[in-house]
Amino acid sequence: MFENVDVWTVVTIVLGAIAALFGTFWGKVKGKLGQVVIAGKEFADVGIALKDALEDDKITQEEKENIKKEWGEALAAFKKLIGKEPAA
Repeated sequence: MFENVDVWTVVTIVLGAIAALFGTFWGKVKGKLGQVVIAGKEFADVGIALKDALEDDKITQEEKENIKKEWGEALAAFKKLIGKEPAA
């Protein structure tokens, strides 16, 4: 049955299987990396909002609302990253 199978055929089949598994794995990793980047940007936005609010040594109501909004977006991105996304 396997008389005509040489070493290179087996190597090709094994490498093809490895490539298919890696492709599936990469799809999952790429999605998570994208979520990490988004969460990082959202937390950076919180830091920027805090820095802007503290520059003049007083926090206005508008600045409070902006910080609260940015913090909510950052938490939502983090929850999505760890898989605890709130139900819509």
